[in-house]
Amino acid sequence: MKHLFALLLLVVSVASSSVWAGPFTVLGESFSHDGLFADASMGIGYASFENVDGEASLTADGFGVKLHGKLGYYVVRGLALHADLGYVMYSNFREARYGLPLYQEHDFYVVSSVFVGGGVTYYVPVWDNVFLSGALGVTGYRLNSRKYSGNTGLRAFSFDMGVGKDWWMSENIGLGVSLSYNSGEYWSKDDGVFRSSSVMLMFSVMLN
Repeated sequence: MKHLFALLLLVVSVASSSVWAGPFTVLGESFSHDGLFADASMGIGYASFENVDGEASLTADGFGVKLHGKLGYYVVRGLALHADLGYVMYSNFREARYGLPLYQEHDFYVVSSVFVGGGVTYYVPVWDNVFLSGALGVTGYRLNSRKYSGNTGLRAFSFDMGVGKDWWMSENIGLGVSLSYNSGEYWSKDDGVFRSSSVMLMFSVMLN
């Protein structure tokens, strides 16, 4: 956990410095988006998780950390298709039974959720490296409590979308900042409904 937060602080500090420094160009050049597309991002924000079956509920809503990676190719200049892999951690965990809240910090924790999917990123030509991104996929949850313990598998239908801006560091590298939203939900006959959502401020490295 300490190593993860140290890496997060490093990414945030580098990206923040680049944002305040202004748009990056090399010798006044503005580079094009074509060829290979890869993007790795890390961010913080609000994340929520809920599992309800009518008699008991598990809830986590508060500070969250998200990792997200994209890998693909520009099918036309400025428009990339890519595979997505995301990871979210949750906090502020609570368990309620028959409507009575019971705080079980040691007995209940959500380890993570994992998002796997495919999507598209589009750089708007007239907006100086502003991009729109979206993906569809599936999410799986890993949690442990008196009510449920284990991995749900990749069952929740999910989507991820974001808007942001990159600044060129070189012809093939850019740093970016974006706002992203992710949501997923599925129903289990035995364990009730599982749902999650997150809103994150993301800092990224883009390879072009």
